[in-house]
Amino acid sequence: MRTLSLLLACALIGLAVSAAIPKWNKVDDIMPAEHHHFTFKIAFKKQNVDVMDSLFWQITDYNSPMFGKNLTNEQIKELVSLPEADIAEVEEYLTKESGKFCDVIVRRSIHQDYLFVDTCAAQAKQILPNLDLAVYKKEGSGHLILRHNILMDVGHNMYLLGFPSQLEKNVDGIYGVTDIPVHQARYPDQGPFNPQKGWQPTVTEQTVDSMIKYFGISYDDIEDSSYSADDAQVRQGVVEFNNAPFSASGLASFQKTYHVPINPIRKVVGTEESYGESIEANLDVQTITALSGKAQTWDFVFDATASFNDVIETIMSTEGSPKVYSCSWGGTDEGYTKTSAESVNQDFLKLGLSGVTFHIASGDSGPTLSETCNSFNPQYPAASAYVVSVGGTVLDQGIERCWEDSSGGFSGLISRPAHQDASVNKYLSSTKLPANRNQSVYSTTGRAYPDVAAFGAFEPVFNGAQHVPIGGTSGACPQFAAMTTLINILRYQKGKGPIGALNKTLYQLPKGVGFDVTQGQTYATNRNLSQCGNQFLSGWLSAPGWDATTGLGSPRFATLVEQLIEVPGEKSH
Repeated sequence: MRTLSLLLACALIGLAVSAAIPKWNKVDDIMPAEHHHFTFKIAFKKQNVDVMDSLFWQITDYNSPMFGKNLTNEQIKELVSLPEADIAEVEEYLTKESGKFCDVIVRRSIHQDYLFVDTCAAQAKQILPNLDLAVYKKEGSGHLILRHNILMDVGHNMYLLGFPSQLEKNVDGIYGVTDIPVHQARYPDQGPFNPQKGWQPTVTEQTVDSMIKYFGISYDDIEDSSYSADDAQVRQGVVEFNNAPFSASGLASFQKTYHVPINPIRKVVGTEESYGESIEANLDVQTITALSGKAQTWDFVFDATASFNDVIETIMSTEGSPKVYSCSWGGTDEGYTKTSAESVNQDFLKLGLSGVTFHIASGDSGPTLSETCNSFNPQYPAASAYVVSVGGTVLDQGIERCWEDSSGGFSGLISRPAHQDASVNKYLSSTKLPANRNQSVYSTTGRAYPDVAAFGAFEPVFNGAQHVPIGGTSGACPQFAAMTTLINILRYQKGKGPIGALNKTLYQLPKGVGFDVTQGQTYATNRNLSQCGNQFLSGWLSAPGWDATTGLGSPRFATLVEQLIEVPGEKSH
C-alpha cells in the first residue's frame, strides 16, 4: 500500500478539461501519512446577513441616493464578525494541543468570519477526533487531496467529526474536510451545434476587430494616464483554477496579430502550474486584454482544491486588487448543498458590498441535465444572487441569436431577488418555455440566470503558438467584463467610484444593455452527461426582454456608457 507523501510530487500534472463535471474518487490503495500537510477552515455564522443584503440592493440601485456608497473591509468586518470572545474561544480549542504531532497555525480571514487551520494529518485528528482521512483523486488528472472517509454536507459535519458541541453555536460548518471542489473550465468545443443541422457553417467566426466594431467599443475618451493610474478602479482580474497557466508569449503574439496594444499581465496572484499552457487561461487573458485597451490586468490563480470562498478571501485581502473580475469556471447545483451554496453566496455579497463587479460564465451545456437525466441541473455559482452571469450568443447570417449550448435557467439553491420578478414573470407567462416539459423538470422560483450575454462561439485564441477558434461562455464572460472595466476607467476620469455590482442596475437601465436577443434555442445535450445517452433535449427559447438563454441581451458599449457614467442615484451625492 502506498502513502500519499510518496505520490504527491507526481500528482500535480496537467488537467484535461472536458464539458463534464470531473469527479473525485477515493483511492483505496493509498494511505495518508500522519505527517502529511492538512488544511481546513472553520466558517463562523455570519452576523447581520439581512442587513448586508439590504445594503447591497441599496448601493446597487440605479435610482437610489445610496448608489455606489460601497463599504470598506473594516465596515464589512464590523457587520459580519462574531464578538472577539467567541472567536478566541474557538482559536483556543484549535491550538490547545499544538505541537503534540506538529504545530497548529490558525489565521483569521480578513473579515474574521473564517479561521484557516494549517497543520498535519495526525494533529487534525486531535482537533476532530472522529476524522478518518482518505485520499481522493480527480478524474482525468493526477490531482490528489485528503478528505474524510465519508463525504457529507458541511452544515452537518461538526457533530460527526467530533467537534465540541459547546462551540457549535457559532460555527456554520467545517470546510475542506468532508466537501470536494466542484469547478471546471467552461469552454467546450469549436462552435455551435444544432441537433437537426449539425455544425453550422453560417455562424461568423469572430476576430478582435469584429468584436470591437460589433459592440461599438471606443477608447477615444480614455486618457493614457488613467490606464496607468495606481488605483484598483482601473484594474481588472481573471480567475483561474487548477493552477491553469497562460502563455505570456502567446498573449503577446495574439495582441500583435490583432493589432491591439501590447499589454502584458501586470501581476499574478497565486502559483501557476508549470506544465505548459492552458487554453482556458489563454482565452481569458487574451480576450479581456484585447477588448479593454491598455487596462491593467491581474491573474488570480488557484489550485484544484480551492473553493470560491477562497477566491473571494484572496481578492478581498490582496492590497490594490481590481474592482472587475472575469471567471470562466464553475459547477452545478448537484455539486453544492444548501449550506455550501449559501456560504459562497454570502461571500459574493461581501465582495459586492466593496464595489467589485464579478462576472462569471453561465456554462456551456444548455440547461444542463441532472445525474438522473430527467431534470435540469442549474449552474452554480453562475446563479449566485450577487454576480453578473454571462451567457453566449452567435452571429448567424448577420443576426445575433443565442448560442445553443449557453446555460441558463433558475437556481434550485438561491432564491430569486425581487428586481428580477417583473422581467422573469413576463418570460414565464410567455410560450417560450421548454417544449413538452412540465415544471417538475425545473424550478421557476430561483435566481434567474444569465443576466447578459456576449459572443460564445468561434472566438479567437492563440494556444500552443496556433490560432484556435473555440466556443464557450468562457469567451463571452471576459468580453463583457472588459467593457465594465472601460466604464470604470471613464468613471474614474470623472472622479466617480467603480460602477460596482451590476446585478440590479442592469435590470433598471431605461435603454437596456444594448441589443435584445430574441432568436434561438438552447439544448440539454449529452456533452455534460454521457450516461444520458445520445439526447438533445429541448431547453429554453429566446424571447423579447429577459430570457433564460441570453438574459437581458448583449451589450452595446455606447448604450452602457450613456447610462452608467452618470447614474441618476448619484446626482444627490
